[in-house]
This record gives sequence, structure tokens and C-alpha cells, in this order.
Amino acid sequence: MKSVLLLILLSFQLHSQNNLFRHNQDPYSDFDYSEKEILELKSEGNLSIFNAEKHNSNLANKLFELSEGKSITLKGREKKKLKIIKKKNVEHFRVNYIYFDGDKMSYEEIDKLRDRILMMNKTQKFERLAQRYSMDMNKNKGGDSGWFKKSSVPEDFKNAALSSIRAANETFKVDLEDKGWYYLILKSYSPQLIEEILVLETIE
Repeated sequence: MKSVLLLILLSFQLHSQNNLFRHNQDPYSDFDYSEKEILELKSEGNLSIFNAEKHNSNLANKLFELSEGKSITLKGREKKKLKIIKKKNVEHFRVNYIYFDGDKMSYEEIDKLRDRILMMNKTQKFERLAQRYSMDMNKNKGGDSGWFKKSSVPEDFKNAALSSIRAANETFKVDLEDKGWYYLILKSYSPQLIEEILVLETIE
């Protein structure tokens, strides 16, 4: 019973923080299709998005070599056709962060701790501090967010953390008060254009 409860708590933690970088529920918005056009494509088969940084399988590599409108056929139990609907270079961002849960600490406690961590950051690596203080499972990666799109995060976070006025390697606070999520952010990466492809899978 205890192990089941632990799994539930861990999955809740992961889910709550995954929502920060998967806030936008429309993954196709960057391809400039209307909702109606996406529904029409879905009526033909399954839609998938491949990202050049995240997907490096043999299949993904073959798909990235194709131009728009081209397709490959996979033979198996069913004959599947994968067609490149659209290719686009999409701006992505990446940061390191330390997350503080407003449900577990008061704002005063969080802000005092953030100030202390900012002082420690003068002599200690941010990644080490993230491993020690961050209150989500991503602390095991030194608070590395991985590459994410501007459209995938809440507006308040986007405006505060992804602004071009932020200097390289700057560390700063971001508050999402309505969610009770509080952060220290390290601007550890410059924005990068990453190729994505929209793929339609149909059964022949």
C-alpha cells in the first residue's frame, strides 16, 4: 500500500512540473494550421510531430531526410504510410531552474531561501544547488528543462524568463503566483532553431 501511495505522489510531482513546459495543449500551433485543417488531417490518419533534437531513431532520421509531401512505407502486419505534411524550424529555449512549491512553503520562506541560494551561487554551481534544493524530480538533472517552445509555457513564465533582455548566464526569480510555483532560473542556453516535422500516418 505504501509503495502505491509513493508512486502516486511521485507521478503527481512529475505531472505538476511537466505542465510548466507542456502548458499549451495545442502541439500543432507552430505549424500554422487552423483547428479545422488539423481536424481534417486527423480524419485521414494519425498525426505525429518529430523533433530533430529529441528524436534520433533510424525512422526519425529517414523522415527528416524527406521533403514536404514525400512519404515512406513501413511494412509489417499493416502497411503504414508516413507522409511529411510540413517541415518548420521552430525557436526553442532551454534553462536550468530550481522549483519551489508554494503548497509546502510560505512565500516568505521561499523568497528567503532563494536569496540564500543566490548568494551560494557565487561560489557553487547552479546545477549542484538545483540537485539540493529543487522540489521536483528534475533536480536529478541539475534542473535542466531540456529544449522547449515558447508556445508551450504559461504567458507569465514566458514574459519573465524568456525575455531577450535577460543576459547570458543570468540567474533570476520567476513567480507564478496563481499556480503557487516559484523559481530561480539560470539562463544557461541561447535560443535555438530546431527543425520539426508534422507527419501523417495512414494505413494502406
